[in-house]
Amino acid sequence: MRSPAAVNLCLALPAFLLVASAAANGNGYGGGHETNLMPAYQRPVDGLDSGYYSKSCWEMEAIVQRAVRKAVGADRTLAASLIRLFFHDFAVRGTDASVLVDSPGSEKHADASKTLRGFELIEAIKTELEAKCKNTVSCADILTAAARDAATTVGVPYWSLRYGRKDGKESREEEADRHVPMGRESVTDLIAFFESNGLNIVDLVALSGAHTIGRATCGAVKPGLCDRRRDGSLDRQYGDFLQRKCSAGGDAEYVELDGETPTAFDNQHYKNLMRGKGLLPTDQKLLRDSRTADFVRSFANQGSQIFVHQFAQSMRHLGEAQVLTGDEGEVRRKCSAVN
Repeated sequence: MRSPAAVNLCLALPAFLLVASAAANGNGYGGGHETNLMPAYQRPVDGLDSGYYSKSCWEMEAIVQRAVRKAVGADRTLAASLIRLFFHDFAVRGTDASVLVDSPGSEKHADASKTLRGFELIEAIKTELEAKCKNTVSCADILTAAARDAATTVGVPYWSLRYGRKDGKESREEEADRHVPMGRESVTDLIAFFESNGLNIVDLVALSGAHTIGRATCGAVKPGLCDRRRDGSLDRQYGDFLQRKCSAGGDAEYVELDGETPTAFDNQHYKNLMRGKGLLPTDQKLLRDSRTADFVRSFANQGSQIFVHQFAQSMRHLGEAQVLTGDEGEVRRKCSAVN
């Protein structure tokens, strides 16, 4: 018989409050690995160049990397937050730093953005770069590099970046709430979102692996928890654990996205899905859908190196799928405000 607290938990379905992050050249993964996964997209982007700052601000990458490593060294959870901040930026108008704008009605103030972190670090990096190279480095390029460096700090292989992104001139709260995936979507919705933004199914499954680190709130976990327990899609003991934890702690209680190896960037997330221990229902759905299930199994069964190499590739796809270049945008003087 369920306790009164457990019953209340099943009746209360508050708004989604995700705290963790959600994450191409050649074929497959690169790095010499052979897999049965579909080839990655190749998308040349006019205006992006690996040597974009070689003369105008040659210290750019070193400054970003140094700041990110110091910040993640002091707070390892910030790595997941920076990856998530990068994804939220991409989800609305592409990678244009619109999520960083801090003004009434901007994306930063959307419900979808309530638990985003890392703004202060990006602004501090921008301030340092402005002192070195005034009006040169865009906030979109800073955020892209910071997400890469956050990932490599926790064990993802390094990937080279091309620069030249411009910052967007618009940032709208309602667009963030409309476009950012919030954990209630079907797999069909997620595939459509990714494909409409120039990414593929492999990218979708690989980037969901960012949930191998980071945390979510019970407010994100509780909607549908009882249904998942009843339909057998959630491991019974894991479901009991979540019910107890979230009954005791309330919506603001944190739960590790990967309770087995929460600080390691590895493929344990996919192994958890195979055992019915996906914390978020959207992740568990990837195993139950024929379009994504084989990729989940491949990442679970082929070893962590396969996954982390593809994650790096998919993160690079993310940073080049939708960008502003040339005269389409601007280089902001502050990341928190349009010029």
